[in-house]
Amino acid sequence: MFKAVVIACAIADPTACITFEDYRGPWPTQRQCEQRAMEMGRDIGEMVHGMQPKMWRCQPLKKGMLS
Repeated sequence: MFKAVVIACAIADPTACITFEDYRGPWPTQRQCEQRAMEMGRDIGEMVHGMQPKMWRCQPLKKGMLS
């Protein structure tokens, strides 16, 4: 199981960043998680004015963890 995480930073100040965690998952496969991270990145760019997605990761979850 994987949880999608996207880091977005302010366009005006690239050191001001926010971590966005997916609350739709967890995702059973790495591929599904990657697709969700890309979707989140697009949404952040459209919905959060002045923020630009910079990086993403699919965080593996330990057995028994849901988020």
